[in-house]
Amino acid sequence: MSKKLSGSIILIVLGLLFIAAIGMRTISTPQIWTHLALGKTGAPIAFTEADQLVNPTWLYDKLAYVVWNVGQAPLLILLNTLGLLGAFVLLLQTSKKWGGELSQSFALLVSGHLIFQMLDVGPEVPMMFFLAAFLYLLSTQSKPAILFGVLIPLQLIWTNMHGSFLYGPLLALLTAIEAAQRSKKKRNAATPATYGILAGSLFVVTLLNPSLFKLHLQVVKEISSPDPAYVSSLLSDFFQSPPLKPLILFIVVLGAAGILTQKKRLPIMLTTAAVFGAVMGLTSPKMALLFAVLSFPFMVLSFTAVSEYIRGTLKQVMGKKEPLLWPITGGLWVILLIISVMPIITNHAYVKSGSASNFGLGIEEQLYPAGLAELINDPAFPAAEKTLNLPADGGYLAFNYGRKVLIDYRPGRYSHELIDGISEVILGEETTCEGLDGDADAIILNTLFSSSAAGIDLLLGKSVQPRWLLAYFDGTTAVLLRNEEKYRALADNAALKKAGLDKLDKAYAEYAQAIEKGGLAVPGNPAELIGGAKVFLARGQAETAKSFFALLLKGNDDLSAAWIGLGQSQLLLAGIEGKGFDLAVDYLRSATETAPRSAQAWSAYANGCAISAAVETDAVAKTELEDEAKRATEKVESLSRKKDSSDKVE
Repeated sequence: MSKKLSGSIILIVLGLLFIAAIGMRTISTPQIWTHLALGKTGAPIAFTEADQLVNPTWLYDKLAYVVWNVGQAPLLILLNTLGLLGAFVLLLQTSKKWGGELSQSFALLVSGHLIFQMLDVGPEVPMMFFLAAFLYLLSTQSKPAILFGVLIPLQLIWTNMHGSFLYGPLLALLTAIEAAQRSKKKRNAATPATYGILAGSLFVVTLLNPSLFKLHLQVVKEISSPDPAYVSSLLSDFFQSPPLKPLILFIVVLGAAGILTQKKRLPIMLTTAAVFGAVMGLTSPKMALLFAVLSFPFMVLSFTAVSEYIRGTLKQVMGKKEPLLWPITGGLWVILLIISVMPIITNHAYVKSGSASNFGLGIEEQLYPAGLAELINDPAFPAAEKTLNLPADGGYLAFNYGRKVLIDYRPGRYSHELIDGISEVILGEETTCEGLDGDADAIILNTLFSSSAAGIDLLLGKSVQPRWLLAYFDGTTAVLLRNEEKYRALADNAALKKAGLDKLDKAYAEYAQAIEKGGLAVPGNPAELIGGAKVFLARGQAETAKSFFALLLKGNDDLSAAWIGLGQSQLLLAGIEGKGFDLAVDYLRSATETAPRSAQAWSAYANGCAISAAVETDAVAKTELEDEAKRATEKVESLSRKKDSSDKVE
């Protein structure tokens, strides 16, 4: 084996290890609890659903529940990572015709960055595997016995595991069109008619599911009514995650360059799949996993075409040194790999992107209402039909407490009236919403939701006899009970309140200790502190809120939202103490420097400058603050106009 060939294989292996490292993350998606709950019961988990459940992921749910019972989160993560690796191994085999190992290695590196933010344990990874398997078989196999014998069973499993199953027949149809346009037919190759029959057969197989055509209608509903939409992290409201669009545009530009420099006839099926994936990826970051698979073969083709063009250009310049191009390029790839993988295994990538996951095995259960069995199972606690919950907690409540919920994160099932009604109840505008049996008597709030902190403050109020009582709070979960005689004993349970606050204090101490300890690896984003800080600020507990935001910034000083919270806490303290307004302005200015394109940061800065100007006695300083407030307000308006223009384009 030549040194070049062995070096190429090493690059492929390292690329796959990079993909595996991305898969080895703790589970933070709330949707895993929905899958487990549905796998456990096989019945509707929301009391707003009809009795006849149409569940596109029923097979995945059953398998996930079995795996959970055997090895819980670690085994789920390991199998998820194996599925991810399987998908990319198939993609490597598919793209062998269109590029060598070096181009494939670069494609693995780019794909890893593309899927990093969106990846978690869920049926999307089996979707990637099925797509990769279809791309591989349709582009490399031509014998009808293999195509029908393998793709039909795969289609059957795919249909019952994820709502993307219609891509199977569509890819077969594209292959039929490609076969029809071939100028020369290979001997023993499948004819266009064969591929057409295969596409029709695959579609017929999609009817082999417990719901028949209702499954297809449900998939359409999920596409047309995607709310409530979970994107990538419950912490996303607190972070400015790096946008995926620049990376997708890079891949698109790379593809265009590949088309311009490619001398071979482009494969219709792979090219169309890549173009479709790019369109979907630009439409929504949730489509990054789909785009990564559909674009991979074409990405390899483009890397190969562009590299050959560059090599041809440099060949005359380098002369006899031209053979050095391969080791130089390989060395560059290794450097890029190290730069890419180190932030992942040291947790920096998760912290910077606003992920609730960490590198390793496990599940981030602190994001949800854990440890509330004593409260929820108490006979005095309101029935499910009288309890309002947010989508983030729906699956967890259903799986861990065995009770039906109002809503979870599955799209295409809940009306806009219900979703809007939940927000109105949280903000105190209404006492009930669609689906509830009369007025809500209990509200279980995930404090990471954007309006939860303000809602808690509005519902609890400041009066001696508030409409709601706080029964429990641990940073990420708040449980409110209606202020009625039958719930007061439960709401006044001192031991339960203490248990929640003890969990918050423990999280605070552990995070502070982890920061002080230092080291190459960093602690993950502390959900309890983020939720707790927001609630304390909303409740006007400025000193406590300030200490929480300050600790968050000690762990990650790029947190614009924490700078805003720190500045607003200082403004409250300054209003009480009559001093320290300049410090609040400094904090809020740091928010704009950390996130210069954040309208929220500039709005908070404008408000801070205006408040400080109102109490400033020095005429010169007062004028400067007023000018800053005006400039910041203009910046907010400018950013809002740009956002509106961007939304119209999308």
